[in-house]
Amino acid sequence: MRRSRLPLTALRAFEAAGRHESFRVAAGELGVSEAAISRQVRDLEATLGEPLFLRQHRAVHLTKTGARLLAQVTKSFDIIDTALNETRLGQRAQEFTVSVEPTFATLFLVPRLAASLPLTLA
Repeated sequence: MRRSRLPLTALRAFEAAGRHESFRVAAGELGVSEAAISRQVRDLEATLGEPLFLRQHRAVHLTKTGARLLAQVTKSFDIIDTALNETRLGQRAQEFTVSVEPTFATLFLVPRLAASLPLTLA
């Protein structure tokens, strides 16, 4: 499957529903309706050609295929989340602006920052 055709919305819905084994809880987490979760999961199942959930009255349970896919999708989303957080933190760490009174900066703040951080004063 080409990346341009990855069903990311469906995978996100499936991952939330699989973690909770509940379309209702997944819908609440993602801020959509239960019907939207059900539709996304149904579309993903159609794409894959096999069921991911066993649907019962007011309950859903992962199939073996669903459990295997959930493990990989969750792991992949965790890796993406970590990469995004590291990127976000890296961008913040490059620039830091503090606005204080000059006397406070000279006598208190700069000596402590200089001792704890690699600091470049502009």
